[in-house]
Amino acid sequence: MADETNTKVKPEGVVSTLEKKNLEYPLNNPDDYLGRIVFNVLKEAETDLGNLLSAAEKVVKQAAIDTEEEESGLEKVAGKNSEDQQNAKNTHRNGPVKNQTQKNPRLLTSVNPKRQVSLYLPVGLQFRDTVAYDNMDLGGMGASVEGALKSGGSAINALIDGGMKTLKSGLKGTASGDVAKVSAVKLVSALPDEVQGAFRSATGVTSNPNTRVLFKSVNLREFAFTFKFIATSAKEAEEVKEIIKLFRTELYPENITIPITGANDISIGYRFPNKFQINVEYNGEEIATKIKPCYLRDVSVTYNNTAMAMHSDGNFQEVEMSLSFQESRTLNRKDVEKDGF
Repeated sequence: MADETNTKVKPEGVVSTLEKKNLEYPLNNPDDYLGRIVFNVLKEAETDLGNLLSAAEKVVKQAAIDTEEEESGLEKVAGKNSEDQQNAKNTHRNGPVKNQTQKNPRLLTSVNPKRQVSLYLPVGLQFRDTVAYDNMDLGGMGASVEGALKSGGSAINALIDGGMKTLKSGLKGTASGDVAKVSAVKLVSALPDEVQGAFRSATGVTSNPNTRVLFKSVNLREFAFTFKFIATSAKEAEEVKEIIKLFRTELYPENITIPITGANDISIGYRFPNKFQINVEYNGEEIATKIKPCYLRDVSVTYNNTAMAMHSDGNFQEVEMSLSFQESRTLNRKDVEKDGF
């Protein structure tokens, strides 16, 4: 007996939803939601390593030929004038000079939109920029070098004058009593902790670590969005399913496999997941801070979060989806000041 669930004909609206390339929510009253957040799946061009290796090999060979030809024929072409020789050299390497507005061809083509999801703009949209700093203990010698460098002095002289002389004078007793005590504590700093502790306890002093805060790096920005779907029709319920499936699909990488005789294919690696271009819009115009292409890091879906209720066709009445993204590269001052990120 045939399985009736497999032969069941889906409504026309549901079928068209499953064939759509671009998805959106809500479907039934989109004009009430002019604020939108649009997710474009980016499909990057393939990198042909064979072509790259071949190109590199040609460049190396051509460089050797060019060097030999330039040495022998440059003077014949351009004479003795150094400027004419340089122009001839550039023309020989790169061909005739073209219009300056012409751009060099890129090895990789630009990323192109693959699929798109347009959702209502959620509340609590948060953009967070952070950087990282390290705490470093310069110690007395490092502080002396720092002071000398800031005043334009030599680092080596600062190391000797600021550090060694202070320690030496302290040990000789020519400095104040406290300086002599600190010098003694510094002198035993390479000994076991118990000995160091005994000296600090006996003298009642300790060395100043001269801690400084040093800039380390820029952190990658992260973004989190939460959406609640309450379908008002069978078509909209299928749209929600497709939206969730798209995000879950793009979260994962593709397998790179090799065939094995008499066995299933074996995975030897992963192809990176696609990136997302995220745009925040109102009435079709981009608003808020720009976001660079992001990788999707987390997809969390909760069904019927507030009550266990189902539609007559078996779809959940309420679906909540949370997404977490991370930008693919860090920002710099120009990105913020000039480019709107």
